[in-house]
Amino acid sequence: SRGSIASAFYKGVICLIGRANQRVRRVALVRRMPVPLMVLAAFIVFGVLLGYALALRSAQRTGDELERYFSSFFALGVREPFSAQALAETLMCYFRAPVIVFLLGFASIGVMLVPAVCAFQGFLLSFSLFSFALALGRGSFPLLLALFGLRLLAVLPCTLVLGMAAMEKSRSLLLLSLGGGGKRARAVTYGGAYWYRFGVCCVCLLLAALAELWLVPQFLLLAAR
Repeated sequence: SRGSIASAFYKGVICLIGRANQRVRRVALVRRMPVPLMVLAAFIVFGVLLGYALALRSAQRTGDELERYFSSFFALGVREPFSAQALAETLMCYFRAPVIVFLLGFASIGVMLVPAVCAFQGFLLSFSLFSFALALGRGSFPLLLALFGLRLLAVLPCTLVLGMAAMEKSRSLLLLSLGGGGKRARAVTYGGAYWYRFGVCCVCLLLAALAELWLVPQFLLLAAR
């Protein structure tokens, strides 16, 4: 009937309009995303994929050695759940990449080095995570969550946030050194937002590191039983 045909046509038009609106929203969202953020995220993804490939290749060759290493690691963690060395190493893992990209914001070479640091950080986390996962098997998911969950949630976002700001400052320094701003070019200034962002990230990283130091021994004790 004509009524059913009109109803189907109306529904089809509404569906097409809805899909068009979704595409427009996606395009607008991509346009609103800062280019430095997208570039750094792409480098992190590249590092993650490279770490996974290398971990997979290493596990096939040295699987037994990895299992022995992790067994001794767990035994040591059970006997010494907290130590100054563990604190120093954990803080190093958390603060290494964010602090480096923050400092690179004071140098024009940071335009090239900040993406490299992001890729290297993604590689380290990915290689460690997948090496543990491939050596310990599927039953190690709770332990992997304790070992790497907080790092993934804290280190990568803080590295991205600080790296994006550092890229902008470093780019300004590079243009200034090349004379891109002409005679009216002004010196690059680091306002309160740049330092406030760094302070907030440091607090988040410190809390995550302390939480990991408390969580990991608990899971090691459970794994040892």
